[in-house]
Amino acid sequence: MSRQLLFIRNPTAGSFRAQNTFLDAADAVFASSYNTYLYSTRYGGDAARIVAETGSRYDRIVCFGGDGTLNEVINGLMHLEKKPELGYIPAGTTNDFAAGLGLSKDPVQAARDAVSGKASPLDVGETGTGKFFSYVASFGSFTSASYSAPQDVKNAIGYPAYLLEGIKSLADLHKYRVRVVSDEIDVEDDFIYGGVSNSTSLAGLIKLTRDQVDMNDGVFEVLLIKTPANVAEFADTVNAIFTRSFKSKNILFFKTSHISFECDVPFSWTIDGEFAGLVGKMELFNRFGAINMVRPDAE
Repeated sequence: MSRQLLFIRNPTAGSFRAQNTFLDAADAVFASSYNTYLYSTRYGGDAARIVAETGSRYDRIVCFGGDGTLNEVINGLMHLEKKPELGYIPAGTTNDFAAGLGLSKDPVQAARDAVSGKASPLDVGETGTGKFFSYVASFGSFTSASYSAPQDVKNAIGYPAYLLEGIKSLADLHKYRVRVVSDEIDVEDDFIYGGVSNSTSLAGLIKLTRDQVDMNDGVFEVLLIKTPANVAEFADTVNAIFTRSFKSKNILFFKTSHISFECDVPFSWTIDGEFAGLVGKMELFNRFGAINMVRPDAE
């Protein structure tokens, strides 16, 4: 009996160049041994809806789009008792999560890998409100770069749009008085950034090394940046970020499976590159090995 595959395309995601490769990528998917059904999303949240409603009928789902599209598909999967394997053809602007997974930057090769690769377990993040994320939940400086850059500019010039927004955020650093609580830490301080991730790249601006990240170990990597007191501390903090050593008194880096953030004033959060609203408290949980992700190097 032939295996069934749902091929989801977000026609508005990513750069014009990536979208122009769709037909070639689709040829690679339809050439596989799967019985393949194509679905093109029509509005925000549509990918999550179609997966939640029909996903259990399929053996594998492959999505063509950006990190936001992947986030929707994962949110749909997490509502299924029987979860199909998930393949991903990165066609977004930065494709942070794809970089951490080691997926090909060539959409056609990524399509071949998505149908021929083997699936292995992958952690998924969950918020206290029941929303899920694939690679990062964050607040503070740098985080708005992913959603504040205009979509048409991101489509036209790609990663530089994020970089420009990130540079602009450096000129207007804002501190947040936040209490952070987990099994590993209980601290209240002024922070300019907080990131809870399961990836080697956060908005393309902050990077972790592969030996710092295991995407299926049941824990997040947490990076907190305290507010520098002066120019010298700021320079030391920036250097620690770019060298990925995090050896600075203003940086806290640790791993945890459950963490909460609380602030007297509601503050903005970004989840998988999308604005997640203003909240006074954010609680995050790691769902160990919650989905099976297709990777070319999966054992």
